Amino acid sequence: MASWLFSAPALPEASRRTYRFHLLFAVFDAVAGGLIATAPVIALKEMSAPVWQLGLSLTLSGAGMLSTLYLSNWMASRPKMPFVVLPGVASALATGLMAFTNNSLLFLFLGGVGLMFSTITRPAVAAIVRLNYPASHRGQATGEIRAWSSLVFVLAFLASSAVLDVASNYSARLGLTVVRGLILLAGAMCLTSFLFFHRIRVAEDPSDLVADYRPHVLQSFREAFAVVARNALYRRYVLVCLLYNFAAMTYVSYIPAFLEKDLHYTYVQCALLLHIVPAVVSFLTTGWLGRWFDRTRLSTAWAWVAFGWGLDPLLLAATAASAAFFGPAALIIPVLARISRGTVQGGLWILWWQIGAARFARTGGEASRYQGILVFVDGITRMTAPAVGAWILAASGSSREVLFLVGGLGVMLSGVLFLFDGRYPGVGARITPPDAPDTQFRDGAP
Repeated sequence: MASWLFSAPALPEASRRTYRFHLLFAVFDAVAGGLIATAPVIALKEMSAPVWQLGLSLTLSGAGMLSTLYLSNWMASRPKMPFVVLPGVASALATGLMAFTNNSLLFLFLGGVGLMFSTITRPAVAAIVRLNYPASHRGQATGEIRAWSSLVFVLAFLASSAVLDVASNYSARLGLTVVRGLILLAGAMCLTSFLFFHRIRVAEDPSDLVADYRPHVLQSFREAFAVVARNALYRRYVLVCLLYNFAAMTYVSYIPAFLEKDLHYTYVQCALLLHIVPAVVSFLTTGWLGRWFDRTRLSTAWAWVAFGWGLDPLLLAATAASAAFFGPAALIIPVLARISRGTVQGGLWILWWQIGAARFARTGGEASRYQGILVFVDGITRMTAPAVGAWILAASGSSREVLFLVGGLGVMLSGVLFLFDGRYPGVGARITPPDAPDTQFRDGAP
């Protein structure tokens, strides 16, 4: 079992060492993620956090993403590994510090800082994936890694939620002690994950790298804007991704409050609906999705991800009304909603963070520029969309159902636009064409 899991026999020999350490990185990061994913419910139950604070982590992580517009261009001609390891260590430190506060605002603030540093690593990770895996196997490799990390996330999250339920029911003091232990463990797992990633030997051509480490801030911004200006296909791709992400970010911070306050779920019940059901389904589907992405159109892949993701909030919006006529619907419909999300959850990770934007880049090193622009877009939405979600809540009399309806329809619209963009060369081409060239989308040309 272990030999099969870590050897990746379907990959070329040169990529197998990368796969092993990439998988270890993802698995340990998933343990950390599963432990820290209880943070919103911890803040609500143990620290009496007001609902408005739940969007803080998402907003703060967006601030760090804005820096990637500069960093992703600056790193394009420099070694990529330091841009993964250094912010990764900072992320682990911020996560560990969460254990030393009982203040919900500071607790969620530190969580946001940890998430901020973690997201800063994404352009460099995408560039290393582009450099170390052949185009014909990227979807397969990243899909398998995501599948296993999803399973590990489930186990870590379920275990931590069960421990928290038992401890908090025994006494409030014991509950806070367990919280501190779990958060410290999450920080340690996060640090270990980046140490494993550091073992990857990046397939960079020394002749493509420069030894100049001066900031070159203005030049980096000019290069970033040039990418968007010269490549109409990528520009259109980014705009539709912006709509998708903005709509999704308006409501996602308020799902824990919907489950905990509206449906009155316990730690374990919240864990099941927030993460465990989606992650189990993701484990079952992501490997297949990765292989399918290697042979399908980018536009088609994104459309199906958007439709599956958008159905989730639309079903949640219908829960209360349905339960009024059929009581068990209060559980059945949220489960169906989270199954819909889980079906495409791994696909989103593959397309957004691993291979989608990189397919427009000329070279492996330049992939960080394209991924950095997408992370920058993610940062803008994380800093603004939760505020729009709060405004919709206020305008609708605190109706989370209205918020879920608006957000879900926005995500669905992005799926339609992705299909519409499939008419264009490049976006409508296969993610990996038969001869797997890495210059498929050069300057917007097919």
